[in-house]
Amino acid sequence: MFKRFNFSKLKIFSPIPSIKKAFKKLKLPKRHHKTTKPEKVIKAKRPKKYGKIGIHNLRIGWKYGFVLIIIFILLVVTTGLVSFSINDAQKDLDVVVEEADLSVLTIELSDLINSKGLSAMAYAQHGGTSHFDAFEAKNVKINELISDLNEKISGENHQSLYNEVLRINDELNTLFYDEIVDAVGSDIEVMRRLYSNQYNNLTTIAGLYLESLRDLVTEDRNLAAEYAEGSQNYALQILIASMVVSIIIAFILVIFISRHVTQHLNRVVLMSEKIASGDLTETDNHYRGRDEIAQLSTSMEKMRLQLTNMVDSIKQTSLLVSSQSEQLNQSADDVKSGTEQIAATMEELASGTETQANFAGDLAETMTIFAEKIKSINASSESINESSNDVLKETELGNEYMNKSINQMDNIDQIVKDAVGKVAGLDKQTQEISKLVDVVKEIADQTNLLALNAAIEAARAGEHGRGFAVVADEVRKLAEQVANSVVSIAKIVNEIQTESRNVTDALEKGYDEVEQGTKEIEETGVRFKAIEDAIAVMTSNVQTVISGLVELNNNSDKVNEAVQEIASISEESAAGVEETSASAEEASSAMEGVSNGASTLLESARELNELVQQFKM
Repeated sequence: MFKRFNFSKLKIFSPIPSIKKAFKKLKLPKRHHKTTKPEKVIKAKRPKKYGKIGIHNLRIGWKYGFVLIIIFILLVVTTGLVSFSINDAQKDLDVVVEEADLSVLTIELSDLINSKGLSAMAYAQHGGTSHFDAFEAKNVKINELISDLNEKISGENHQSLYNEVLRINDELNTLFYDEIVDAVGSDIEVMRRLYSNQYNNLTTIAGLYLESLRDLVTEDRNLAAEYAEGSQNYALQILIASMVVSIIIAFILVIFISRHVTQHLNRVVLMSEKIASGDLTETDNHYRGRDEIAQLSTSMEKMRLQLTNMVDSIKQTSLLVSSQSEQLNQSADDVKSGTEQIAATMEELASGTETQANFAGDLAETMTIFAEKIKSINASSESINESSNDVLKETELGNEYMNKSINQMDNIDQIVKDAVGKVAGLDKQTQEISKLVDVVKEIADQTNLLALNAAIEAARAGEHGRGFAVVADEVRKLAEQVANSVVSIAKIVNEIQTESRNVTDALEKGYDEVEQGTKEIEETGVRFKAIEDAIAVMTSNVQTVISGLVELNNNSDKVNEAVQEIASISEESAAGVEETSASAEEASSAMEGVSNGASTLLESARELNELVQQFKM
């Protein structure tokens, strides 16, 4: 694959850390000197934005997946065409089976008609119930076959022949029942033979029609079989052709995509080999697209441009280091004289820091007293916070009970409302009972009247009607008892209706009172919620004040600690200034070593410039 360029062999970057460390330690004074102007940084060209549709914008996996999708589509189309052809062949085979069944039924019908003819002629010649019963049994079977054939016969020619067979069968039945049976009964030999010959002729004609119908059925069956065989051959041809086309298209697409990928991948490999050999002059041959090759090509181009910029920067840095190393020697002398002045200044700072330490001690005592007062206030605020939280909890509990009361009143309101509806339904049912009582009363009156009429009729009948008169008298008594019971029931129903109306009025008044109470409790709940919100706001404000006091307490402690820290730092500063004075003397001697390092740095810069010249740009 790609060869990685080993930059460590060239030792380009080895001096850079030492250069950076040296410049961090030394703050050189600003001097006006001529430096080489750095070249303009080369930036990678951004690839043009192309449309999302195109082979360059598809990933390699999607490219081969596209080939698989096309093959799958071709297979689906092939499967559909073959399925249609097989379906057509199956339909033709179904037609063959139906025509075969129809042919069998036609042969069976022909045999039954012939057999029925034999039974009819035997009856005409010899008479007897056995031949007549045989004729009847065969006629029943013929009717069953005709019922089956009515569902299977189709086509104009088939229907025409079938209708003729039916017509002749009807004529045969008419001839048998109307003529032959009468001739057998009258025992006229001439008429028996005449009708037997007519029956035989009609049977022959029916056989000819059935034979023609059977020939048509056989012809249709053979034609359907040919169509089925043709559909099977067509399906096989489509399957073979589609498989060949699918293989050819898949082979062409795979070759095309493989050549496309290999061609552009070779360009990227060639570019990486040139970069590995140190040749950074390769022109921008960026592969335009969004697939993996395009990403790899873009990365290689960015790496080439970054290497170009990096090498150019190293070149400029080496020139800059060469010029700065010369100035470093001069700066070392200036630093030596500056350290002598620093030593004198440090003595003055020592006396100032001692005075500052005294003032910081006084400030620390004042901050201690202030911190104690803040702690006392903070302790009182905690008690206030606990009280406000207790009030908020009690308010929330009261609001919860108020919500339960509102829900309970809603339940009571619904129960009273349901009770009013049920009592109203009871009133309607009692009215229906009154109607039924009236109907029973009318029936009792009618029964009483009928009993009276029966008694009158029994009296007219005399001795024969005594038993009936007794029954009529019992019915009359029963009717009178029913009438009396109906009067009692009517009275009770009226009383129930009166009481149900009173209950309905009382429940309606109670429902109005409950509804009014529900509204008032809901209003109370709203007011209670407002009180709860106000207490919650008050509690939040108290907590805010407490948080501020806590923060102030914490800050006072921090300020007190800071003041004490300042006092200690001031004391330490006095000692540090003395140490600094001694360090300044040591720095003067160290600058001699810096001068020697500057000479070494100049030599390293020259070596770095020689290494950079190996790259082609």
